[in-house]
Amino acid sequence: MVLMNVLAEEGWAELVVCHLNHGLRSEDSDADEAFVRDAAKARGFKFESVKVDIARKAASKKVSTELAGRESREAFFVKMARKHLTRFVFLAHHLDDQAETVIGNLFRGTGLAGLAGMSVATETDEGLVKVRPLLSNRRSEVDAYVTARGIGYREDATNSEPVHRRNRIRHELLPLINEIFGRDVTPILHRVSSQSERDHSCLDEMARDFARFHGLFQEDGSLVLTDEFREANSALQSRILMGLLIDVNGCAQISSQEIESALRMMKPNGPPKINLPGGKHLRRKASRLWVETPPS
Repeated sequence: MVLMNVLAEEGWAELVVCHLNHGLRSEDSDADEAFVRDAAKARGFKFESVKVDIARKAASKKVSTELAGRESREAFFVKMARKHLTRFVFLAHHLDDQAETVIGNLFRGTGLAGLAGMSVATETDEGLVKVRPLLSNRRSEVDAYVTARGIGYREDATNSEPVHRRNRIRHELLPLINEIFGRDVTPILHRVSSQSERDHSCLDEMARDFARFHGLFQEDGSLVLTDEFREANSALQSRILMGLLIDVNGCAQISSQEIESALRMMKPNGPPKINLPGGKHLRRKASRLWVETPPS
């Protein structure tokens, strides 16, 4: 509601308000959808909605409802962007969301990319540009904005339940960290995020320049293991290998574990093949790395 109000005040007159009904709270979910529809139409904005049985989807795919919901939202955004001929999706994440994201990524064993958290603007693989105008604002500022302007809203009751990991980070872990350090750590996490994003961007650019200069990537999707690449810093090597697996070959669910295994392949006694998610393999032969896809 705040995001829609802010964008309207800034002169965005042709917004399409998109609402995904997760169907997790029965009549309350339907009431949320109706509330957003009425608010959008009161502003004269187009409204799009779709209802997805997230619980059933999560059970069928054997994933968490959080992941199933996130995947459904992504697909919904792509569909709506194509329908309305736009690349831009505005999201209402704020600074406290960023702190939760950084903490969650940290304990999943992330590198600089995960510590960077969310960006103010990010382009996805599908070509969407996600824009987060409220990312530098605290949740308390958002609440103050609601009060000052008398903006109506609905609160998702499950946000206060210690069921999902993110809720526990918000209601249990962050308050405990604040208590231990005797200060509000969210601004500190914001600084860590900003510095990590800066350094990650720099290293990524250096890795791309290095790969282009030495002609590492081949038209067949393979990577040449030149002497220069073998002698490069592992920070550059890991990013180039990440590019080989994800950007060039479209491998999914690549983690630091696969990258570390790929780095070991370049050692004198390194393995000639490692397993990748989805039944794929990364193979090495004659100073070349390539991804082997199993027959369909």
